[in-house]
Amino acid sequence: MAQNVEELKVWQRANELCDAVDAILDRPRLVADRRLRDQIRDAADSMISNIAEGFEQPTDRAFAQYLYISKGSTAELRTRLHRARSRRYIEDDEYQSRKALANEVGKMLTGLIKYLLKSDRKRRGLGREVANDRD
Repeated sequence: MAQNVEELKVWQRANELCDAVDAILDRPRLVADRRLRDQIRDAADSMISNIAEGFEQPTDRAFAQYLYISKGSTAELRTRLHRARSRRYIEDDEYQSRKALANEVGKMLTGLIKYLLKSDRKRRGLGREVANDRD
């Protein structure tokens, strides 16, 4: 069991996706379209942040709820990247590689959601606070 969110494979892949997205955000044509650029950045931030926020929740179902939001943000990110490609702000190969990574993250999120809903732990036992509660 992961002791911190950074140990989760899905968080690691989401972080790679965020880095890949950050690498294209300073393109001049994308910078000029501030709205789309901000939407792309916000979707990527939401995707990874909701994994982290969910990890700290006390129950598996609560964690899963945050992962659903993350999954939605991943879909939004794919759509926003598609718009950037359609407007010729990024190249097709850049879009395809990021889309593939986003699809992978989405599948990983689905798998983790299914696992959490099946295990349905009421007390996840995370962190020192929970350990201290047992004393």
